[in-house]
Amino acid sequence: MCTSADNHLPQRERGGQQLVWVTLAIAVISPLFFPKYSRAQIQDSFDGGAPIWQLDRDDCGVQVIAHQRIPSGGRDAGPCESLSLQTGPGTRAEFIYRIVPTEVINELVASVWYWSQRPGARMSLRVRFPFAIDPRTGQPAVARIGNVAYTQPGQWQQLSLTNAQQQLVVQQAVLRNSMGREVDLRQPYIDAVTINTYTGPGTENVRLDDLRIDRALPVQLNRLENRSTTTMQADAATRDAFPVGVVKRFIEYNGEALPWLKANGFTGILMQRVPDAAILREANQAGLEIIAPYATVERKDLANLLAPVIAWNLGDALLEKDLPRSVDIAGRLRRLPGVLRRELVAFPIESHRQYRSVSDCLAIDLPPPVRGLTPAEESAWQSEAILSAGHAPHFLTAIASGPSGALRDQIEGLARFTDTTPIDDFGWHATWLQTMRALETSPRGIVFRSSGALDSGRAEDFQRAGVLRLINRFITLTQTIVSAGAATTELTCYDAAYRARHVRNGNLGLIIATSTSSVGTMPHAGNGKVLRIAIPPALRGQQIFRFSGMQLERMKLDATPGGSAIDVVAPDFVELFLVSNDSAATARFDRQLHQTSSQVGFDRWQLVRESLKRTTRDWDTMRQTGLSAPTDRAYAVLRQGNQALDESARVHQSGDVASAYRLLRRADAWNVQATGQLIDALAFDQDRIVSHPALHAPNSAALYIGMLPQSDNGHWQADPTVLNPFENPQLWERSGWTHDRRREDLARSDVQITERPESGRTALTLSVQSLSGQPLPGGYAGTMLRGRSQAIRCQQGDCLRIDARIRVRSQGPIRPHRGALIYDSYAGSELGLFVRPDNKWHDIRLYRVATNNQPLQTTFELIGEGELQLEQFSVSKWVPKSAPLPIRPLIGARPDALINESVR
Repeated sequence: MCTSADNHLPQRERGGQQLVWVTLAIAVISPLFFPKYSRAQIQDSFDGGAPIWQLDRDDCGVQVIAHQRIPSGGRDAGPCESLSLQTGPGTRAEFIYRIVPTEVINELVASVWYWSQRPGARMSLRVRFPFAIDPRTGQPAVARIGNVAYTQPGQWQQLSLTNAQQQLVVQQAVLRNSMGREVDLRQPYIDAVTINTYTGPGTENVRLDDLRIDRALPVQLNRLENRSTTTMQADAATRDAFPVGVVKRFIEYNGEALPWLKANGFTGILMQRVPDAAILREANQAGLEIIAPYATVERKDLANLLAPVIAWNLGDALLEKDLPRSVDIAGRLRRLPGVLRRELVAFPIESHRQYRSVSDCLAIDLPPPVRGLTPAEESAWQSEAILSAGHAPHFLTAIASGPSGALRDQIEGLARFTDTTPIDDFGWHATWLQTMRALETSPRGIVFRSSGALDSGRAEDFQRAGVLRLINRFITLTQTIVSAGAATTELTCYDAAYRARHVRNGNLGLIIATSTSSVGTMPHAGNGKVLRIAIPPALRGQQIFRFSGMQLERMKLDATPGGSAIDVVAPDFVELFLVSNDSAATARFDRQLHQTSSQVGFDRWQLVRESLKRTTRDWDTMRQTGLSAPTDRAYAVLRQGNQALDESARVHQSGDVASAYRLLRRADAWNVQATGQLIDALAFDQDRIVSHPALHAPNSAALYIGMLPQSDNGHWQADPTVLNPFENPQLWERSGWTHDRRREDLARSDVQITERPESGRTALTLSVQSLSGQPLPGGYAGTMLRGRSQAIRCQQGDCLRIDARIRVRSQGPIRPHRGALIYDSYAGSELGLFVRPDNKWHDIRLYRVATNNQPLQTTFELIGEGELQLEQFSVSKWVPKSAPLPIRPLIGARPDALINESVR
């Protein structure tokens, strides 16, 4: 199989879309011998996959109730694309189908089969004029040619358009009248088929089938980039990849269909490899932007296809030692011709200030939710990273959109060990909450990290796609305020466990309140309590509207001894409020909310329905195994949740979106409550700090229950080869334990065996002290010293238990994301157990599965200044009763290990 990026071509059959360019090579070499067009064609039979038509513009408050590919109902009783729309008064609800840029010639014939309940829809072709910039939008001017009407309601009708060039002449005259006689209308090209589906207020069902464009002449590769060098350089210099007013949404690309990503609310993709010509063309057709590795510019043959690329990526997980190379790359990229020049993006995990000086935009990765930072710690750490970069008006926030590859491997390995079905629900509320909190810092974009394709067909990826679609809708609603927001103000919250921030942009403001309560890694909502948010004096003259209930609801300000406050009964996981005295801006926001509310409700209904089904299934399993009784409160909670979900669907059908959403929120809260009770019922090792793969997935009952029969079939047996090298320095030197130091220019670190006077026992002590007297940063940037255990032989599939006794102390006040991180070589630091510096001894335990035949090593990482002490360490393996006991190997034969290994 060929894997070269140069030769790789994606499967064009995906999603039923067939894009076939039939050209004669000799016609390119010698066009004198052939007509000016070839019998090329663009064809899409809409046979399956994701819907591709996109809403482009409207003036009637259109709501897309449903948009899908259906298996029957097409013009030949086969598949087709189906739309259900709700429209108000207006004239336009225009959907577009993007195509590869195509010449405007009379020989071109465009057609599509259309079905609707009412007549009046009209088909056109969208034409762009690359050298005529519309002053209202700053983009190339656009015109529509053709106006083919649908006249046969209730029947399939082929809408066909010809004589494109003749119709273009009329539109050019219109543009000269509106933009002036000197407007440059050279080299127009067609980039989309459009259909205005509007036929009047009300509900409309539409179907589309068999789009075809015959005798199409593709635009020459250098056609759209043939302006003068001066013009191109000026465009590149003024182009802003991350403009004010927009919070862009990128997904880490894993081979998904790009039109499907566009339909799910993404504005672009982050690629980890050099894109080939096929991806660039597909991105142009789908209307998606690309952040790509810088090596793309070395492909001269791609120079004319780079329009979708808005930024060059200097690299991911950049360290201080990578800085010289990044400086060299950035210098070379800034010297490129204007047509190739783009903004530079860097994803550093330390040295943010230095990388800010060589890039135009920093991307800051938030710690994964499994790290267990509190919302306040997470926000403080992110703010600290931004401030450390200095003046950084452009930055992106990167967020984990689901389980890491390591967590998936651990879950699948544990499922095989227990002979149970792997978990297919890793939860979604944590991603939603983390994204909403990230908006408090006014990023120009969100990058969703992804370890697998969203359209893989797996249940967990279906769930992940649903929540990202929901999140993208909330970002779109709030982006105008967020992207240009001033410094946020923290507002005091009472009664319910929430935090709230106020983001201000001119005469508009946004209050973002997010839940801070949880059971393990499972977030909780208000749990029936009233959320009271104190309103500072600066906002008391403003009107405050709650809109997280899918309607604009003006809040009443209640007088309190300390001023005034707003109350929210039974708050949701995320509560959003518009702050405004501008009636026109409020009305515009209300219209936007009205257009979005039905889609948000449908997306969340799907998520809650699937989660409720899984939680109900897990409690049924508990009852079948005798771990619960029908009288347990969780069953009553689940009944309430399912009843609220069913009622929500019925109310939504009646058109009362706000009431339906209120019921849906109740169903979600009850489901989460039942899930929390499930986690409590299955909790074990409560006297320890535990890391177990199943703890990172809400519906994990199957794995826990699957382990119960194992308790009768074997036992945990300590590996006899493991040494506790803490008795004396001599034992440490031959134990196989190692350590490594980082950034010795910033901190002094030390490793020694120390005696505890209070107990008379000895411990391994790792200590770090800042050389400058200034606090070390948090996260990986603050990691200066790591201790690593000896290598322990394991076989793939072994179930392991790692035990240790540790104490973490900090110098000075405790700061966010400082402490100890303990992780193993199978699950990696992504699933590391984070222990805060509270100066107390803790017994910790990690459950793991060997995912390969490599030896196991455990790392003890000290983050920030302070001290980590390790008193005990052991590794146990699960041994079935029938298995023979292992023979204890000779210890003295082990060669000495290097104490100070090189930094990795």
